[in-house]
Amino acid sequence: MDHSVEIQQLKQELRKIDDIMTSLFAIFPMGLLITDEDGRLKRVNPAAGKIIGYTEDQVTGKSLAELFHENHSEEALRRYRLASEGEMQTFSSALLLQSGYPLEVMMTMMPSAGQGRKSDGVIALFEDISQNRLTEERIKHMAYYDDLTGLPNRRQFRDLIEEYLAAAEDPSQVCVVVLNINRFKQVNGSLGQDIGDMVLLQVADRIHRSVIEEGIAARLEGDEFGILFRASSGAVCTETLVERIRNALVEPFSIQEYNIHISVSMGIAVGAAGKDSPTMLRMAGIALSKAKEQGENSVAQYTHDLDDIYFWKFQLENDLRIAIQQGQFHLVYQPQYHIATGKIVGTEVLLRWRHPERGMIPPNEFIPLAEETGLIVPISEWVIREACLQNRAWQKEGLPAVPVAVNLSVRYFMQRNVAEQVAEILRETELDPSYLELEITETMMMDVEYATSALAKFKELGVRISVDDFGTGYSSLNYLKSLPVDKLKIDRTFVRDILNSSNDAAIVRTIITMGHHLNHTVIAEGVETKEQLQYLRENGCDELQGYIYSPPLSAAEIRECMASSLIPPRIRA
Repeated sequence: MDHSVEIQQLKQELRKIDDIMTSLFAIFPMGLLITDEDGRLKRVNPAAGKIIGYTEDQVTGKSLAELFHENHSEEALRRYRLASEGEMQTFSSALLLQSGYPLEVMMTMMPSAGQGRKSDGVIALFEDISQNRLTEERIKHMAYYDDLTGLPNRRQFRDLIEEYLAAAEDPSQVCVVVLNINRFKQVNGSLGQDIGDMVLLQVADRIHRSVIEEGIAARLEGDEFGILFRASSGAVCTETLVERIRNALVEPFSIQEYNIHISVSMGIAVGAAGKDSPTMLRMAGIALSKAKEQGENSVAQYTHDLDDIYFWKFQLENDLRIAIQQGQFHLVYQPQYHIATGKIVGTEVLLRWRHPERGMIPPNEFIPLAEETGLIVPISEWVIREACLQNRAWQKEGLPAVPVAVNLSVRYFMQRNVAEQVAEILRETELDPSYLELEITETMMMDVEYATSALAKFKELGVRISVDDFGTGYSSLNYLKSLPVDKLKIDRTFVRDILNSSNDAAIVRTIITMGHHLNHTVIAEGVETKEQLQYLRENGCDELQGYIYSPPLSAAEIRECMASSLIPPRIRA
């Protein structure tokens, strides 16, 4: 082949390659800078110009070093020299934008091809990593700070406890407080989550400002906050710290048209008792549980004896869950009698737990725990269903048809679909609704709007309603006259002392009179003596239950009483 033809073909191939390289140079997404052997820019691709804000004409001929921010120029020149000597360099740096602001970039420098082993310049590739950095910082912030309040979260709080303990000369200088807002769910439920979030923001701000000089506030979760405090010398004065926090929260929170008062419970752990953050948080949490048991606005400090108490509670909670699964509960029934005739007019259901190892566990030990953990909800549903099944079974045997009364827990009653659940149980068990009586307490009436709605739904079903422990809680004639109540139950504490206390006797008389004026049946509980019975009879009380006539009985024993429909012979005698 003619050499001239070969040369012509070679030139065409080179033009094609040059066209391809030119196109790649133009569309390459990373910044691309090419220098001559003196370090001056001779080519700049469009992506580079777009990133740094210069056109190619504006930077061509300038020294590469001029593009770097002054704080990075010296290091960039060192990297440039190494790259020009044949050693590829990758490093983070900062370019100076046309606007005058620095821009974080990741830079790679490599030698360009030259004659022999000598480089005739450097090729520099770079990309903007500022957004990556912002994203990393945002992720880090999210990992260590609460999104709503901006306070440190539980994760960072643990790390800070470790730092404080390590820095303290004496661990007793370090104190951890776990704080919980009492009844915060009611704020969210009645005023809405937006108002609830604003309360949390203001609480966070007040706590932060009250401890900022010597401590750190954190939001651990929900309405639970942590305070980490270090005394400058000597042991922490927890009384002073608690008083400071309380004073910060005593004023109401003004949000929109509301003035919201809150109270808090606090659990305290001092460093001398714990060696690390998990231990400190665990102990403060145990102390908080103790404070909540003591009542609103209480404070408790961790002591070693609380470990045994709350380990027992932990075990009991686990056993309670197993009891639900394995059916370890059973019901007993206490008869209710009509005072004038002595006939059984109803029964009250009482829950019993026979533990396979511990034997009978008193209701006052496991019911509050079930309420606290939410396990009372499935337990309550089981009790209502079992009571309805048993009552229906008695009726099918031809025994007198009387209502069975079931105590509703606050937590079960506050479920938004509670009436629907009861309706479904009545359908399943085929019990006429008039033979189910639901006992509520006065404290359930505090949310009057919800209580009115829920009770109205029960009445639509045909279920009877009684107010248990009447006179001990939120007594109000207003709710009594407006709510669909059938029966008032005089609390046993008033019945017990009616013969010895003129005040209790007057209260009992008043309840009976008031109940009758409102067309309510009145029943006294805890009646134990003939003298108490005589007083109730003389003052017109309608019904009673108590040991004077019968203790709680098994289903089989109740069957015998119902068969006669009268007071047991041993009592009549």
